[in-house]
Amino acid sequence: MRKQTKVVAVASAAALLAIGASMTSFAATGWVEEDGTWYFYDKDGNRVEDEWKKSGDNWYWLDSEEGGAMAVDKLVDDDDDTYYVDSNGVMVRNTWVKVVNEDQDDEDDPAEYNYYYMQSNGKAYKASSNTTSTRLKTIDGKRYAFDEDGKMLYGWVNGDAERMTDEDDWANVDADVYYMGEWDDGAMKIGWQKITVHDEDEDDDMDYWFYFKSNGKRFYNDAPANNVKEKKINGKKYGFDARGVMVYEWMVASGASVSSSTASDWKYFSDPEDGARKTKGWFKVVGPNEDNTFNSETYGGSFAWKDSDDEEERWYYADGDGNLAEGEIKKIKGKYYGFRPDDDRDSTGVLRGKGAAMLSGLVMMQVDSEGKIVDVLDDDVDADELDDFLDGTTAVPSGYSLYYFGNDADSDGSMKTGSTTVNLDGDSYSFYFSKTGGAEGKGKGVTGIDDEKYIYQYGCKLKADSDEKYIVVYADGDTGSGTANAYEVDSADIRNNNVTSAEYDNACTLTTTTRVNKDNETVKRITGLAPTGSAANTYFLVNTSGSIVKNKTAARDGDDWYFYVDDKEIRMYTNNKTLPDEFKNWK
Repeated sequence: MRKQTKVVAVASAAALLAIGASMTSFAATGWVEEDGTWYFYDKDGNRVEDEWKKSGDNWYWLDSEEGGAMAVDKLVDDDDDTYYVDSNGVMVRNTWVKVVNEDQDDEDDPAEYNYYYMQSNGKAYKASSNTTSTRLKTIDGKRYAFDEDGKMLYGWVNGDAERMTDEDDWANVDADVYYMGEWDDGAMKIGWQKITVHDEDEDDDMDYWFYFKSNGKRFYNDAPANNVKEKKINGKKYGFDARGVMVYEWMVASGASVSSSTASDWKYFSDPEDGARKTKGWFKVVGPNEDNTFNSETYGGSFAWKDSDDEEERWYYADGDGNLAEGEIKKIKGKYYGFRPDDDRDSTGVLRGKGAAMLSGLVMMQVDSEGKIVDVLDDDVDADELDDFLDGTTAVPSGYSLYYFGNDADSDGSMKTGSTTVNLDGDSYSFYFSKTGGAEGKGKGVTGIDDEKYIYQYGCKLKADSDEKYIVVYADGDTGSGTANAYEVDSADIRNNNVTSAEYDNACTLTTTTRVNKDNETVKRITGLAPTGSAANTYFLVNTSGSIVKNKTAARDGDDWYFYVDDKEIRMYTNNKTLPDEFKNWK
């Protein structure tokens, strides 16, 4: 034994002296020594064979195979019982003995010795021949199993007191499977055990963790409807497959196949040396792929196939049952976070393969009235993509807006609300994200006029850059209306009378008038910058700070044209500051 020495039992010196004294006292009958070998003669002078004879406190076996000689250092079979006599011929009791394994086989039976335990009556402890379950005997505080011949069992043992000797037997589904250690150990294992086994699927020897209950039986998934069964151990949840192997990393915990699974089918069980299920918390890993999932043989693409193929680590969040957050804006410890839907698809209907990942950066997406993320049009929007959204180069479907989840997923990732500066590719943008409502409204980039001072589009404050100086912005409602529209109008389109329904949501009829000023220069004047039939002023002049210009005379833009604004209404747009008399009364 590793922790209990198993040796061939040896009689004490006192026992030997007792034998010698008693044996030499016999003559024609009883014990007789002949040429150094002891025999026992009955009253008729015949040698006794296959019987036990006692001398003092010890018993001795007269062996018919040796002509009645006293047996030494061997196993003795007497009817259905097995005994052992030591090198002095004494029947040993209450001890372990080991006997050379004459049937040693490196593959099926690598034991150099067979171990037996001799009880107080000298009989080897054996499994019952008619037993229907493995019997366990406690010896010195440890539990052992034996076969019908009294041999100590080792390795994998089934419920019929049989060693499971084939290299793949360990994987067989059986309610009663034990592990009894190596051949020189044999003690029943309980709790966590790391065991080297041959995995037929991997075609290799693998080190796997198993868990054995207090009765020694292997814990395994006995619910075939699911791919894994969970067990709480020391306050943590672990998963086990039908073989009893502790699963690790990604696992389809439900009965779904990998190729047809969704994020709701998957759970994450940490690394191969830990295995604890990620429960109610954050973890950053590569999504399921053929290298990091227990389902590698049937891997056919998962909810995060794109991230996993790119080996992109993402942040995920699991609830108390290990279920991944997906397709929602979720409140976690007082902050809001966004998680991709697992069926997120691009415009062609192809899965984007980033499901359940925490969103970060500037994100263009659609959120429904219950706070569910319906679709992510673009995540981690950069400066060029933002400009394309704002100027209409990239069409934004109805109901979509920008949200901002911080500029560093590792350090933050929470949703931002209120006035926020967003840095994109070295440029700073001013945004305003809704501060009101629950998950269904909070964080949404507002659109429309704010406090009659600024105009926002998808949350981005529209303002002229330093080269433009001024821009024209269309806005038809305030940010609280929920139905407002806002966008920049290209000054070149105004000059070319191209503010049409084909180019913009609302067309307007512009009038261009040409006159000559006092310097004999031709001056063009454009008027009518208002949607046809609209009584409200919906076109505004905005400066580099984003402020709506209330009153301004000859505000020169970057193209050296001049705007004339009265009470926020753009009355006139000219190509020359020196006006003809006809144009001077522009108010």
